[in-house]
Amino acid sequence: MRTRTTPLTDRLATDPLRWIRPTALLTAPRGREDTAGMTTAPAHLLIGHRGAAGVAPENTVAAFEVARSSGAQFFELDVQLSADGVPFAFHDSTPARTTNAAEVFPGRENDPVTSFTWAELQRLDAGSSFSGAFRGERIPHLDDAVRVAGDAIGVFMEIKSPATSPGIEDVVAERLRTGPPWQRLLRDGRIEVLGFDAASNQHFAALAPEVPLQQLVYRVPDAETLARISTYAGQVGSNHRWLNAAAVDRVRAAGLGMSVYTVNAERNFNRMAALGVDRITTDFPVEFSWKHPATVGHAVAVR
Repeated sequence: MRTRTTPLTDRLATDPLRWIRPTALLTAPRGREDTAGMTTAPAHLLIGHRGAAGVAPENTVAAFEVARSSGAQFFELDVQLSADGVPFAFHDSTPARTTNAAEVFPGRENDPVTSFTWAELQRLDAGSSFSGAFRGERIPHLDDAVRVAGDAIGVFMEIKSPATSPGIEDVVAERLRTGPPWQRLLRDGRIEVLGFDAASNQHFAALAPEVPLQQLVYRVPDAETLARISTYAGQVGSNHRWLNAAAVDRVRAAGLGMSVYTVNAERNFNRMAALGVDRITTDFPVEFSWKHPATVGHAVAVR
């Protein structure tokens, strides 16, 4: 389902954030050649957070399009269910911060975003709060993500606040199981589901064991907890701020991959690279892809 949007190229041409470098908007790097002329696998995957939240309104088609052109290998989005059961991309629990809900639905701007029907959500402007250049950008349907991804990029899908979207695990699993575009992404190793709620993740793993799954945490837990996570997930995703070599070693010892979020400073990117993490999520995929073309590339860990 396509949401109404103006061409991204027109908006970037007039937007103050047009510093995005043309050289970065090329095909994603696949690796680097060593002295023998052989291509070596890049060290890390680069993930665009909420699309490319540093340069376009988060969780919108515009942000997904920036990520697709950036050189990143995946973009991440948050998925919730509308009051009438439609899966849509949105991060916050209410529409107040990123939309004009206060104007369109006075008095409801701080209501749960999941209390709005899909038709109501489509009346909201999800772009202007970021920049006037994105005026009219709509909240995307989940299927907009796979349409934008095409054959160019993968999708990380965070199940957001499952308690406020009852049954969301079933909806997502069914979409991935029956939607041909989603099936293509899954076959190509370009889809991963993630979330903080362990019970929700375990439920999803039971529904769709073929889908790679990531357990999000704020800090890497102890070895016993990691062992439990390894029974249903293939990756742990941690806040980068508290990550150290000992934590990475614990994750590796449990047989899990190591992902980090949300890395926006050069010094932090370099520190994560030195720790040898598998995936780095950033609001600025264009910037980091351009600065580190030899350190990002295609791969995905399957549970």
